[in-house]
Amino acid sequence: MGAGLLEERLAKELALLRSRFPDTGYREDGHWFLLAKYPGPPAVWTNPAPDICFQVSTGYPGQKPYAFYIRQPFELMTGGEVRNTTPSAEPPYEGVWVKFSWDIPDWRATDDLTGACNLLNWALSFRARLEEGG
Repeated sequence: MGAGLLEERLAKELALLRSRFPDTGYREDGHWFLLAKYPGPPAVWTNPAPDICFQVSTGYPGQKPYAFYIRQPFELMTGGEVRNTTPSAEPPYEGVWVKFSWDIPDWRATDDLTGACNLLNWALSFRARLEEGG
């Protein structure tokens, strides 16, 4: 997908994300999306509405997104260890971030954004990872 087509696709994806997360930010440089105050499961984490960001590659939508990042502080209510995470300086946003490994195995993006494989459904899937807890 050429740069113009990618930006056109991401503009449509951003509008779709904002239909559910109105304050979604986007940085064209690096294709970063910021979801402010993501509604997480409050019984699991100390911060029930963390800031979350993620990045898509220039190969998107053929190359599926992988991982998301949460601005700290963000800890388990039980104080336990959070698995499959790594401190990260990758996000271009202020603060300290932790990268959460996450994947959607059956990613089959199409030109039709109303299908299952779009960035809104990707972002909504983060809740499943957060509900796993540690």
